[in-house]
Amino acid sequence: MTVPALSDEPSPRPLTGGAVIAAASRVGITVAGAATTIVLARLLGPRGWGTYVITGSFVAILVSASTLGVEHGIAYFVSSSRWSARAAFASALKIAACMGVVGAAVGVGARLIVPSAFAGLPVWLTVVVAAGLPFALVSVYISFIALARDRYEAAMAIPAAQTFLVLCLAVPGAALDGVTGAIIGGWIATAVTATGAVAWGKQRLARADAPSSTHLRAAVAFGIKGYAANALQMINYRLDLFFLAATATAATVGQYGLAVAVTSLLWLLPNALSDVLFPRIARLSGNEETTTREMVETKSLRHATLIAIVTALALVAVLELLVVPVFGARFQPAINLGLILLPGAAAVGVASVVSAIVVGRGKPSYSLYNSLATAPATILMYATFIPWLGASGAAIASTISYVASFLIVCGFYRHLIGCTVWRSFLPTVGELRDLRVALRPIARVCR
Repeated sequence: MTVPALSDEPSPRPLTGGAVIAAASRVGITVAGAATTIVLARLLGPRGWGTYVITGSFVAILVSASTLGVEHGIAYFVSSSRWSARAAFASALKIAACMGVVGAAVGVGARLIVPSAFAGLPVWLTVVVAAGLPFALVSVYISFIALARDRYEAAMAIPAAQTFLVLCLAVPGAALDGVTGAIIGGWIATAVTATGAVAWGKQRLARADAPSSTHLRAAVAFGIKGYAANALQMINYRLDLFFLAATATAATVGQYGLAVAVTSLLWLLPNALSDVLFPRIARLSGNEETTTREMVETKSLRHATLIAIVTALALVAVLELLVVPVFGARFQPAINLGLILLPGAAAVGVASVVSAIVVGRGKPSYSLYNSLATAPATILMYATFIPWLGASGAAIASTISYVASFLIVCGFYRHLIGCTVWRSFLPTVGELRDLRVALRPIARVCR
């Protein structure tokens, strides 16, 4: 479906500035998330923390399964100036309400069908959690609209606000009423964040014509190609927890969940880069600025690789030196589990940047092919390794799956550019210089 370009859109802001803002936001999110994890894990213990982790994974899967990929369609068409941000905003609110209700019903149904996989989460609390899905979708869609218009501050403020609200509400909730209080606090944080995002959109996005069904259909048609891929990929990332919950104790789930939380820090900065990279690649592709696009892609891949290597080494020290002193001896098994997960987590971080490039080039279907290739094998490994090896089996299966997905997406990227890609991942002195320059503003603030 062809959608004409608009002519009154602002000039793009520098990508480096956007990446720095995204990275700063992710750092803030990580600090707040780490504080929440530490306090809740100590308050709830391995068993209660396991139930809380299952709840978070449940929400993540519901969100991924309910978006229909519309967020990527929105980002692609808004960033390429084919759809006004305000019209996309109005359409996003409607589809968030519709898909949120449908997704919530499906989630509650899953809890009723396989209760053993939910680590003791009560049905009524499952309903409460699922009822937050429309709010979560609103936040996702609006953050992508902001990214598409280079409103980096707003785009990054939405997830940051939710993380800080969870810290402020879930922790007191846990102190008052254990797991139930923590979950309800998180629900309130989601609702408040979405309300704030809607208020921002109404105030800051310029008014436009009434929402067009043509643009929405185009966004859905584009996004749906990557939708199944995202849903399947989320299953790859989260289903291990549900398999483990069905075959092991909630305490084991809590220990494994902590290992996942620590190693997922490897995704922090690469994901921040991919957030701003996707709309920029889409814009450069739409304007046929081939030379600039190739330079941006190569620099991004090298930065992602450098960041993954440094972060992985740092997390080895974190796992070995800080897990027991910070979380207590009951979480000691998380150390070895985290070390097993590290290579796969590093691969996921770099793969997110490669995927942003591939989708930005207008090939969201490649992500679907990747997920279709890896998801069945991953589920089979979970079903085989977890009953046999427990949490270690979950970590081994996850790492194999993550690395395989990375190799496949690299193969697709090679197909797009028509030459070997491995040199694009090797950092040079130029990337070190780029990072030093980009971090100067943050260093000045810290002083």
